[in-house]
Amino acid sequence: MEENTILRVRKLNTSFKTEDGIIPIVKDVDFDVKRGSILAIVGESGCGKSVTMNSICRLLGKNAEIQAEAIDYMQQEADGSIRTVHMKDLTNTSKEMRALRGKEISMIFQDPMSSLNPVYKVGRQVMEALLQHNKMSKQEAMARVIEMFKQLGIPDPENRVNNYPFEFSGGMKQRVVIAIAMINNPQLLIADEPTTALDVTIQAQIMELMVRLKEEQQKTIILITHNMGLVAETADEVAVMYMGRVVETGSADQIFANPAHPYTSALMQSVPVLGAMEEGKELATIPGQTPNPKDVTDGCEFANRCDKCMECCKTGLVGNHEIEPGHFVRCHLYRKS
Repeated sequence: MEENTILRVRKLNTSFKTEDGIIPIVKDVDFDVKRGSILAIVGESGCGKSVTMNSICRLLGKNAEIQAEAIDYMQQEADGSIRTVHMKDLTNTSKEMRALRGKEISMIFQDPMSSLNPVYKVGRQVMEALLQHNKMSKQEAMARVIEMFKQLGIPDPENRVNNYPFEFSGGMKQRVVIAIAMINNPQLLIADEPTTALDVTIQAQIMELMVRLKEEQQKTIILITHNMGLVAETADEVAVMYMGRVVETGSADQIFANPAHPYTSALMQSVPVLGAMEEGKELATIPGQTPNPKDVTDGCEFANRCDKCMECCKTGLVGNHEIEPGHFVRCHLYRKS
């Protein structure tokens, strides 16, 4: 394991017990997150991005079954030494897991409109996360909340901490959600589509804030998104997911310069290009429909939508091939005979 790795995930599988039986959603997911970097996990809605992160943090319901070969968090101690926490052995209610969540590892949830309690003042909601993990008075905690609001660019923080969520715009609500995630100075920040439902100007402000956190405070960020534009502007590493499986990983430069998996290529081609419609070019789409997870039990999950599909793609497991240093793709097109 590289010394600068902060999170290592191996063979993560998550399934859900339903009336139709046990449905696998996350399948043999592997990835490493480098300390002080931004890893973007991309893919269309329903591909398993959020379930993967919620599996790691044990934030799923009782009908979820999580198994993994390894989920290792490298915790940096005050003296600079590294202690490995084997998260796969922790339950969602264990004392050590509760100590990690919200303090060492925090998540910015997808929808700020539903992430905040409408009947509590925003300052109290941010302060709650602080008091949960630290021994301090409410006055000290509120002072810290006000300082965090200042850092996040929330105007008039001394008064705004006493406002309710409905008194904030969408962009300001998102900053409050980020404040909840950041108040305990976590080492790893998971941002689950943090710009969903925000206009492009606010999107740019939120992503600029993310990059600043990484550069100025050496934070490590996992960015969950389907917006390839955000990925191109902010990410250091990229993992592409389709139907619960990581199909391609590499640096952002590698993925954008050489998208190897047919699904990654299709994602790139489906990104709108300014002025293209005026030139008569149609927006590229991915043919077919995403199948029901319970119906795909063998072969490549993308086979029924892939224009490069071969007979061997429909059965068996697809290997993970390194096509250049650090660039891996799960596709038979790159297998060595």
